[in-house]
Amino acid sequence: MKRQRQSWATRKLPPLTSAEIEKHLDFVAWLMDKAGGKAHLYLPVWEWLEELLAEQNRAEAMIESARQRLRRSQDRTAA
Repeated sequence: MKRQRQSWATRKLPPLTSAEIEKHLDFVAWLMDKAGGKAHLYLPVWEWLEELLAEQNRAEAMIESARQRLRRSQDRTAA
């Protein structure tokens, strides 16, 4: 059976980091500034990136909370 190659345009990408999302927000802000009266056309992209960033920040906060809980748990069992 021949393995099919994925196109570079349809391949799975790793999830974006908060820093990468922030860079994209900076770029869209620049685009909006340059667009002048048509800046409103970028609002759906801006809103999507803001939601993505909020989700990423919530996920990172939950992961950190879980790590702290694990450390506290290990400290209690070690004592």
